[in-house]
Amino acid sequence: MLRLRGAALLGPFRGRGAVDPDAVADIVARLGALLIATPAIAEVDLNPVFAHPAGEGCTIANALIVMNETR
Repeated sequence: MLRLRGAALLGPFRGRGAVDPDAVADIVARLGALLIATPAIAEVDLNPVFAHPAGEGCTIANALIVMNETR
């Protein structure tokens, strides 16, 4: 995970402490599993995602899931 382009944002940044990288990775992994299990999903928008300090997890404030149209 620390090889991600935005990994610097997960560490101490602009006067804030490091966030919980395991919680961020968990969101990515669970989202990936959902997308694999549900091929009808066309689009997912999680915005904003608040990553809290280590051990405190993450909060997804808003989620939008767009499904493929079926005919």
